[in-house]
Amino acid sequence: MKKSILLGAFLLGALTAYGQTIADGLLYGQQGSYGTARFRGMSGAFGALGGDLTAIGTNPAGSVIFANHYASASLNYTGNQTDSNFNGTINEENDHDFTLNQAGVVLVYKNQKENAAITKFSLGLNYDDTRNYDDNLFIAGSNNISISEYFLNFANGVEVSNFQLLPNESVSGLYRFLGENEGFGVQQGFLGYQSFIIDGVDNNDPLNSLYVSNTGTGTFDQQLAQNTSGYQSKLSFNGALEIKNKISLGLNVNTHYIDYQRFTSFAEQNDNGALVDAVRFNNNLDVQASGISLQIGAIVKVTNKIRLGATYESPTWYEVDESISQSVSARRSDGSGGTINEVIDPDVINIFAPYNLRTPGSITGSFAYIFGKKGLLSVDYSSRDYSSLKFKPTNDAFFAANNQQASQDLTTAGTLRIGGEYRVKNWSLRAGYRSEESPYKDKNVMDDLTGYSLGLGYTWGQTTLDISYDRAERDYGQQLFDTGLTSSAAVNNIQNNIVATIGFNF
Repeated sequence: MKKSILLGAFLLGALTAYGQTIADGLLYGQQGSYGTARFRGMSGAFGALGGDLTAIGTNPAGSVIFANHYASASLNYTGNQTDSNFNGTINEENDHDFTLNQAGVVLVYKNQKENAAITKFSLGLNYDDTRNYDDNLFIAGSNNISISEYFLNFANGVEVSNFQLLPNESVSGLYRFLGENEGFGVQQGFLGYQSFIIDGVDNNDPLNSLYVSNTGTGTFDQQLAQNTSGYQSKLSFNGALEIKNKISLGLNVNTHYIDYQRFTSFAEQNDNGALVDAVRFNNNLDVQASGISLQIGAIVKVTNKIRLGATYESPTWYEVDESISQSVSARRSDGSGGTINEVIDPDVINIFAPYNLRTPGSITGSFAYIFGKKGLLSVDYSSRDYSSLKFKPTNDAFFAANNQQASQDLTTAGTLRIGGEYRVKNWSLRAGYRSEESPYKDKNVMDDLTGYSLGLGYTWGQTTLDISYDRAERDYGQQLFDTGLTSSAAVNNIQNNIVATIGFNF
């Protein structure tokens, strides 16, 4: 099978792969609320405190703050409420999920020698689910732009002979051939053409490379159902030491893993008398990624009451594997009062070449005030330069465009965390606040995040039990598609988490 092809400049960039945009880079590069119940009850403000297994991931020097060996495990409930407003039509979706989101252990060794320079050292291992991707989104409303614009953007510039089946050639075979030889973008044009959503200006001319819509003009009723699932995790290998009971230094080697699935089903209907009056377009994306990062940190006991902390977290270097399967169906008139349902389901999984993604690192400064045995107040501030997000190989034209867009559209964002704890005998009462600035310069794309937390802990013997509740809210814009049909809905997401942690001193 040999086919000629003519592509415009836009399509040359679109051929590389699906979904590899700065929005997806941020999706993989941003962490959510995570950790033990004590950590989350104080909104993660632990950079100058330590003494918590998840806090090791904030400042690796925190593991040596433990007075003895310690292990813990946490169970998390997540409830997501996602509201959308698409051209005045409001919809709400909810999702609920339970996970074992944290488990770890730290071993602490004290130096029994008097006047020793190194008074303690520790070794730790901790696992955290740093992001839960389980969520549902439903967008519905009227629009004056059709899904045909998506297919037209990919088809225009491609000779129509590439979309037409040869004798004894199947839809699956040609779809696979186009993906292997011409790229994902040409496959999209093929789906639109074979389903009659678009048509060639002259289908009899094999060199024709211009296309028109068969969905007409006017008003279109559109719905987008998006279901995401999966998680992002971090496994920290930790070592730390304490010098003269004053200065704690620590190092983490972190391994990261992403397991992410996104199913989208788009539907469109119209009654404008066009040849095609109903369309459904399904995409099922699977992402698997693994990465590595480093952290170094320090905690200084300035006085018995004041502690200062500092942490540097390197960028995370990921290798990402993506695959996608697609299908499209369209209902059209048969010209005599009846209808034909055209279903194009290639039953092919596109497996894209692995690519590398570098997500930005961060620096964190922390302050804590200890009120003896009664309680504490802690503040963390982190800064992360999202414009340094980078796709590789950088000599790929599509990735180079992504990197340029990241440097133009993204910015440095700060995160403020404030937490407090008050102790009454065996009980601990906790509360916290966090504010995360948007990584985008334009906050209409994604606004700041605001979160609050409460927590309760009880200690008996060598065992601790902690429970926390935290709530976070963020507004963002959700485009229907990355090209062609780029209409956007306003989305509000509210996430509620309840975490229970049991810990053991030994």
